[in-house]
Amino acid sequence: MWLIALRKVYEAEVAESTAIIDTFLKNSVGVADHDNFMKTIKTQFDKLVNAKHAISEIDKLTITSTNKEKDVRKETKKN
Repeated sequence: MWLIALRKVYEAEVAESTAIIDTFLKNSVGVADHDNFMKTIKTQFDKLVNAKHAISEIDKLTITSTNKEKDVRKETKKN
């Protein structure tokens, strides 16, 4: 249950970072004067990559945990 909640936190970070990057790249009006354009894009990109990696790791943990539970059930049925 906690991993599901944590995954949703990272999904929200992906959505937020993607929206910010998208806004900066598509709506350049007023952004061209932005002093920290590259810094902002890099920060959001780093957050996006980190969140996607975290989601991937959570998915791996979830799959591994599910497979272990299935194996235990199979062994229990055999005995």
